[in-house]
Amino acid sequence: MTYALKNCANNKGRVRGRVAAVAPLLAGAFACVLVASSAFAHSFLVDASPSSKEHVVGSPKTVKLRFGGGVEPQYSKITIETTDGKVLGEGNTGVPDKPRELMANAPELAPGKYIVRYRVLSTDGHIVEGNYEFTVDEKK
Repeated sequence: MTYALKNCANNKGRVRGRVAAVAPLLAGAFACVLVASSAFAHSFLVDASPSSKEHVVGSPKTVKLRFGGGVEPQYSKITIETTDGKVLGEGNTGVPDKPRELMANAPELAPGKYIVRYRVLSTDGHIVEGNYEFTVDEKK
């Protein structure tokens, strides 16, 4: 084998060794980027009471929403509406020891379907909007 071929074969081994040594570092860096990006995610809705498509017996006293990140109550709003868009109640009461929760007092709701709409300002500065339906059933 000539010197050039031997040198090329030796360099391939060195390159493979260097790539194998750097690969775990690159994987770790990638994992850190994923974790950091999820920490800055918007405040998406994770729980609600009454929840989406839930049937409740009798009118609920409040609507409570819990988000995946912190929210700014003074710049957020929850509305309770009829299916034809009439606003029956609204609120934005924050829960001091739970920065991811908002509440709105509900008026007395007759049996039927209702829509909860929300527009919240996340503590990361992004506005998140959404809605869902629930149904009030007659008391038995």
